[in-house]
Amino acid sequence: MKTATLIALVLSLSFINVFAQQLKKEDAQKKVADAMSAKDLIGKHKEGWNKSTQFGINFNASGFNSGWKQVNSGVTGNTMLNFVLNHQNAKLWNKNIWVNDFQGNIGFLKPQGGDFNRNVDKLFLNSMYGRKVSDKLSVFAEGNFLSQFLSAKDTSEVSAKNVKSSFMAPGYLTISTGIEYSPKDYISIKLAPVANRWTFVSNKNIKADKNGYAYGVHVADGEKSISEFGTQLTLGFNKEVVKNVNLGFRYNAFQAWKKEPKDYTNLSLGNKVKAMDHRLDLVATASINKYLNVNFTLIGIKDEDAVKDIQLATGFGVGFLASF
Repeated sequence: MKTATLIALVLSLSFINVFAQQLKKEDAQKKVADAMSAKDLIGKHKEGWNKSTQFGINFNASGFNSGWKQVNSGVTGNTMLNFVLNHQNAKLWNKNIWVNDFQGNIGFLKPQGGDFNRNVDKLFLNSMYGRKVSDKLSVFAEGNFLSQFLSAKDTSEVSAKNVKSSFMAPGYLTISTGIEYSPKDYISIKLAPVANRWTFVSNKNIKADKNGYAYGVHVADGEKSISEFGTQLTLGFNKEVVKNVNLGFRYNAFQAWKKEPKDYTNLSLGNKVKAMDHRLDLVATASINKYLNVNFTLIGIKDEDAVKDIQLATGFGVGFLASF
């Protein structure tokens, strides 16, 4: 860990020395990786095709020796490494816009003396067509896909059905249409009264709950997907809140208009509408120069088909972000 900490310090000083320069305003206002994409905002697209790509690496390391008295016994530190790749194609003509996004994010956490394990894994694809009705109001049709790249297992499970999640387990495909209201160029409010979400669980070794469900799919009966009709709300924010500090978040809520799956251990259940699903992606970035930043990321999920509790993933580190 001493070596990892030293490497992090040398890399940080090297980046600052090589790239140190006065930060241009347009660079400070660039979209930060993984929190937002221009589909959520009015944006500054020009007529015709607009393309952009961002590649980022975040690194954080901490370590303590046995003589350090300011931490609890047994605390040894950890190393975090995170990779981000975003790409967007957007075509603007007259009052129309067509935006296609790809977002990939994989993060690893290594406790001192332990192995690297993933703490973030996200694959997101989105395509949206919008047409302006007025300066602040648009109608849109949108489709997106959300899953992950790699598998995660329950190491305490001795049977073969020990996979907690993997690519397409779960996978979410959502098709929606509605209206978008943008009172400012950094705020977006999308309401889709007509939305349908498909949940896929394609891995045969997925671990199910006591009733045979995994992510709302009754895998014990051989089901691999479910379809849910409902309403969706998406809130977007992306702004330089103070000089060289950018805050971006995307909040999504989906209400399925269907009943809860039956709990055969409690037959009083199954008579109420499913709980609303929530997801929040947030990142705050303080830019040091054109390429180097310090950032905080947070992903929060409330989906009772997965677990009853709120799922949180956070990260803080020094990041290198290049835009093309």
